[in-house]
Amino acid sequence: MKLSNRPFLRSVGMMIGAVIGVGVFGLPYAFAQSGFALGILELLVLGGILTILQLMLGEVTLQTDGRHRLVSYVGMYVGPLWKWVALVAVCLSVWGAMLAYMVVGGSFLSPLLSPWLGGTQAMYSYVIAGTASLLIYGGLRFAAKIEYIIVGALFFLFLSIMLACIPLINVQHDLAVNYSQALAPYGVILFALSGMGIVPELREVLGKKQERRLGSVIVTAMVIICSLYALFGFAVVGVTGLATTPTAFDGLVPYLGDTFQLVGTFLASLTILSIYMVLGIELLNTFKYDFRLHHQIAWVLVCVVPIVIFGLGMREFINIIGFVGSVFGGFLGILIALTYWMMRKNKVMEKHHCIRFPAFLTWIIILVFSAGMMIEIYSTLMG
Repeated sequence: MKLSNRPFLRSVGMMIGAVIGVGVFGLPYAFAQSGFALGILELLVLGGILTILQLMLGEVTLQTDGRHRLVSYVGMYVGPLWKWVALVAVCLSVWGAMLAYMVVGGSFLSPLLSPWLGGTQAMYSYVIAGTASLLIYGGLRFAAKIEYIIVGALFFLFLSIMLACIPLINVQHDLAVNYSQALAPYGVILFALSGMGIVPELREVLGKKQERRLGSVIVTAMVIICSLYALFGFAVVGVTGLATTPTAFDGLVPYLGDTFQLVGTFLASLTILSIYMVLGIELLNTFKYDFRLHHQIAWVLVCVVPIVIFGLGMREFINIIGFVGSVFGGFLGILIALTYWMMRKNKVMEKHHCIRFPAFLTWIIILVFSAGMMIEIYSTLMG
């Protein structure tokens, strides 16, 4: 492998590792509710929009001197007050995601270890959070070093599941459509494609010589991620249909056997640990670089909050990722679009490196996310 390709491949791997997480386990369930065809349509549309937003943030990152994160970019281009609004949104989004990882991590790790060690599912959720917290302390360089291993394990896991499912797929399950649940995948897809805060980290991994390849990294990673999601959803829904469970895995055990459960839950737990770590590092760096907090103080803030929320009883996986994706993910998407638009309006860009996006389409994206937020909040209050 050429040395010049290593930063590019490492960056693609890190972005895949940062984006793919527990949301993928909820996708088959959401697809089964709406019908696979509607789910894939939403995946393609939202995948395209999220790729555009990632490129917008990439453009902002490359056009702005210094080491910053999303929160600082919002403050620079949209306004100082919005920096604090962005901080709240980022914190709630990351903490909500980490909470979801705790919930599903415990559900995977418990059947794997409890037969030998005993203990409740909640205890194993705390084990996931505690272990990831120790890894978060190591920071970005440590994460980049192990991301190759984690992404490799992730691909092996999903490839194994898809290959094992092929002989058992009933195409009729994938052809079913339920228009009354057409919006069921929306929040779950947004959650599964979140990870926008990783873009400034990618610039650092690429280094000064290759930072102009940031746009190529984003597009390559997002195409791989969306393709993997589509294939995984097709395979799982094709086997379990309307019996698809919220975390996908337990619904496959009767079809694929106990060996699948053992290997699958181990690799899934490893993946969850990795993404939990990367998300925590994103928030840690936001506190350090944008608000100048000491490393130890930032680390405590990042790691303690989701553990406390979990302890208070918020443990419904699909509800968590749907709300976090629709509301917090949607709001962060709006802030990125506004930041990009204001940067262009202020004529900061002399040369485009990632994307040149029309202003009127930027406002369409903002309207889409605003509508999604309002629908999700309304359904949560009414439900």
